[in-house]
Amino acid sequence: MKKLLAYIYFGYVAIVFMACLIVMLILYVPLLLIRNDRTRMRIIYFLNKVFMKWIWSNLAGITVRVEGREKIDDNKTYAFVCNHSNMLDIPFTSSCIDHYYKPLVKRELLSTPILGPLLRMTSIAVDRKSPEDRRKAAEKMVNMMKKGLSLLIFPEGTRNRTPEPTKDFYDGAFRAAIAAQANIAPFVLINIRHLQPVDSMLIYPGRVTMRFLEPISCAGMTEADTETLKTRVRAMIDAELRKDDVLFKGK
Repeated sequence: MKKLLAYIYFGYVAIVFMACLIVMLILYVPLLLIRNDRTRMRIIYFLNKVFMKWIWSNLAGITVRVEGREKIDDNKTYAFVCNHSNMLDIPFTSSCIDHYYKPLVKRELLSTPILGPLLRMTSIAVDRKSPEDRRKAAEKMVNMMKKGLSLLIFPEGTRNRTPEPTKDFYDGAFRAAIAAQANIAPFVLINIRHLQPVDSMLIYPGRVTMRFLEPISCAGMTEADTETLKTRVRAMIDAELRKDDVLFKGK
């Protein structure tokens, strides 16, 4: 009976999510007429917050508490990085980062029905299987950050399905932030794996905490500092998960 209820709840959550995406897509299209990217993205962030954080989240019984937002300076440029766990990352990161930014996404997501067109309008896509595409994406990331556009990058690359709080980080986000002499803004999604276990597609109601940690300035850093910076940021995120996430406390 419990398993049946879980499937019914999952179906309900998925239907509400898709309905919100459809409405968002309809509202996004006229925004293409706005030529100023910063203005257009600000409106998109507001719509994301309305439909993902307020409507979908509350109807689904999956709520988010944001902590440490005051650490983010609207006048600075960041590479936002966090733990990557499951499909719930999308609604929470898209609705709770109140800053001028764009996420880096896998190119294959652009072919996803409904979600794909939304990502085309809001994201930077990369084909991870193509070295040339990865190189071009890296150059684009640096150029955009130099122009004041922050980025959201999942340094683990793919969802973490290991028993550890995080898996190995890639260099990309850290190289880009150093090359642009920007900032790294680590944040952590706490208890998100508890709401969708790694071995199941089912989702359960509950609360996620999205906690912004202390940003790190890359001013004066060189490419030689990449590994040290990457290790430091991973340790910061791991520490928060081991402290407060129900799955990793005391581990």
